[in-house]
Amino acid sequence: MTREEHERLYALVQNPPPGSKMEAAKVYGVDLTLNLCSLTRTPAERVREMEAALKFAEELRRAAAHPDR
Repeated sequence: MTREEHERLYALVQNPPPGSKMEAAKVYGVDLTLNLCSLTRTPAERVREMEAALKFAEELRRAAAHPDR
């Protein structure tokens, strides 16, 4: 993604078109900049990020299931 594309997308998520799904998401409280950040990563980087998130979620689940450990 070029710098110009990134700046254009950032402006779009900061001020989505009225009546758009993006505007509804922003009003609801979704941080649209997180999606933009994800778009700057390669597919392989996104996979690694999701694997790390999954591992963390599994660790949280195990800790909640066995709080005495």
